[in-house]
Amino acid sequence: MTEPTGKPKQLVPYREMLRNFLIEMVVYGFLLVVYFYIALRYLAQPLAVVFNNNLVVYGILGLVLIIIQAVFLEFVTSLLFDFLGLHRLTSKANHH
Repeated sequence: MTEPTGKPKQLVPYREMLRNFLIEMVVYGFLLVVYFYIALRYLAQPLAVVFNNNLVVYGILGLVLIIIQAVFLEFVTSLLFDFLGLHRLTSKANHH
């Protein structure tokens, strides 16, 4: 895409991109700390038992927990951006 002056058109303004990035980092940081304390408090002992008894199940549980965490973080961030009326940064054209 180019503007009439021949310069490439910037799809997402730099300030908007930086603002959204900082908001996402704050949200992810907060949720990561909450998740860490919840996992440490409620999952540490059961996961230690599974680790000692069956490494394959422990590995699968670890992967499932990572996937659940990623989906949850994306869901919460999407809700927050929709609530605040902010644009999501995506690679799709015309997705604002």
